[in-house]
Amino acid sequence: MKVVPQVFYKHPNIEKVLVDGLSCIIIKCVQEADVQNERYLSAHALTLIINGSLKVETHDGEVTVVHKNHMILLPKGLYIISDIIPENESFEAIVFFFDEEITDEFLTTFEITTSVQQTNTSLVINYNQNLRLFVDALIALYRGKHQYQFTKPKLLELLYLISISAEGNKFVHRLQTLKNRDRKNLTVFMTKNYDKPLGIEDYAYLTGRSISTFGRDFKSKFGISPKKWLIEKRFEKAIRLLKETNDSITHISTLVGYENTSHFIKTFHKKAGISPKQFQIKHRKNIHI
Repeated sequence: MKVVPQVFYKHPNIEKVLVDGLSCIIIKCVQEADVQNERYLSAHALTLIINGSLKVETHDGEVTVVHKNHMILLPKGLYIISDIIPENESFEAIVFFFDEEITDEFLTTFEITTSVQQTNTSLVINYNQNLRLFVDALIALYRGKHQYQFTKPKLLELLYLISISAEGNKFVHRLQTLKNRDRKNLTVFMTKNYDKPLGIEDYAYLTGRSISTFGRDFKSKFGISPKKWLIEKRFEKAIRLLKETNDSITHISTLVGYENTSHFIKTFHKKAGISPKQFQIKHRKNIHI
């Protein structure tokens, strides 16, 4: 699983137009399809399909296919995403990532809805004339210019333009629901997702809790802190993979939730007393004996 937009900043086929931390505007253009990619969006995203289609599956199993000249709102979270490329053509999309600071500022201009209902339905937005003019001007003015100080104002402008579109009320409502997320069952969610490359703040968000509430609920449920539990569970899976597979240490580190292989090696050594590679070699010798 890859964490975006962070991984996009290093991708050779993705062009950065405006960037400010996790808030950014990027252009993706590929000739080969990315299929069934598990992604964690660490910021909310609006994806505009310029050519081809996009298949999105939420963590709850809801599937949406977005076609050319449409946008989809993808709130921060876990997804399985596939690019769909027309024959002999390319897939092209512009993705607008915006963090919660931008969302909060945007929502202050709207009346607070006291009866906000939680919804899992993906919101697809038509690429209307106002949005076309905005995007065309944005690309013409900022592409290749590295004027990143304009990231936040341009993202706020985009949100306002969508709010006055045909889907505007639904869009504002959807953003408001993100402040009132349902709490997920900690045991079920963490047991299923402990091996994702996520931090405590991410797990808190995904389970519908503040960081402090997540810590309290977690310790009440599991008896130890989230950090210690994650280290233990990932260590147990690493032991199993090192014994049962011939995978590289780098690959195993990603399978157990570490984006940084050096961090995985250091953590493993601290618990096992030897490096993952030494453990793997020793186990193989034992098997041969």
